[in-house]
Amino acid sequence: MSYNKQPQSILFICDANTCRSPMAEAMLRKMLADFEGKPSQIRISSAAIAPRARDGSDITLDVKWLLKEEGIYVENFRSRDLKRHGELLEEADLVLTMSQEQKGRVLQLAEADGKGVYTLKEYIGEEGDISDPFHGGDEAYPECRDEIKRCLQKLVIRLVRGSD
Repeated sequence: MSYNKQPQSILFICDANTCRSPMAEAMLRKMLADFEGKPSQIRISSAAIAPRARDGSDITLDVKWLLKEEGIYVENFRSRDLKRHGELLEEADLVLTMSQEQKGRVLQLAEADGKGVYTLKEYIGEEGDISDPFHGGDEAYPECRDEIKRCLQKLVIRLVRGSD
């Protein structure tokens, strides 16, 4: 299944919505801001899919610092549990998860019917997951940020070309 239409709304998904998906959301917003008009054309959001996901959690401190290094400030970000915020999935026409497991969970939800649901890597033509840095040690968070950023750079090219 291939998703070829220009998305109007992109939803990033990870387990708790406190690290990978908010990082992807914030970085993609900034990247698209470099292309005049894009921020108003594509809505970008993120949510959690894990059974333990909670609403209202703060983004991790490591992620705050890493995003600050990118010139992005996310002080008011709060996590959203997709099970409690099904409207996020209903409104999205492109859903990008960080792992195959998360993709499988999303596809089990009725609101996912007819949606383009992919892992981020799958959508840009790569294989594998973007690993959760939570238990990975000091270098795991910067490595995760850099991997997401690299994938988003490919995504931006695809989005910009798709709008021509």
